[in-house]
Amino acid sequence: MKVLGIETSGNIGGAAVCKDKHIILAKELGTGMQHGKELVPTIKHIFQEIGWIPKDIDLIAVDVGPGSYTGLRIGVTCAKTLAYALNKPVIGVPIFDIIAENYTMNSIPICPILDAKRNHVYACIYKLENAQRKKVTEFMVIQPDKLLSILPRPVVIFGDGITPYKEVFQQKDIFIEAEEQAIPRAKNVALLGEKMYESGQRCEIDKLLPLYLRRAEAIEKREGMK
Repeated sequence: MKVLGIETSGNIGGAAVCKDKHIILAKELGTGMQHGKELVPTIKHIFQEIGWIPKDIDLIAVDVGPGSYTGLRIGVTCAKTLAYALNKPVIGVPIFDIIAENYTMNSIPICPILDAKRNHVYACIYKLENAQRKKVTEFMVIQPDKLLSILPRPVVIFGDGITPYKEVFQQKDIFIEAEEQAIPRAKNVALLGEKMYESGQRCEIDKLLPLYLRRAEAIEKREGMK
């Protein structure tokens, strides 16, 4: 199976293609949230470099977040447009699963934590079960102190949601890894998309939507003024 993976949830986006669970080529987008300008040319360059045409793709996988509202819309719109144009299936991959792949797990649970602003974080707890990474919780948007109360101990945490609340998470049985561990990679989007599809998961194109978990800050502010 040939899969195109699209990642646009944060500052460093990217695209990647894999074939039968092996990455063929991955490219990052430029920094500065220029995903709208760079995503399609980057995908075209990948195809040109490896000698594929868009019709060769069997599946399109895209990071559905949570993350940047604008970035997610760009990635999801691109994935849906390609899926319609090429008559190919599409699948959404949550960002927590994507960044969890960055960390080689052992017996200690892990919890990627992303900054959701306004005294909240996004988080999901994983543990190793029968040599497989398993979610212990649903994807959460939660206040840091409330997350602290449900974290298993010991636990490894990483992500940009830690630094603003470091005094909360600095505990003797909580191990903080480098923030870079939480950078989502397009290669993981492609590989996980293939795995999800082969496990039987499906997504109708018109029902593919970003996973926001909470409303945009502008909306909450506007409603708060009423």
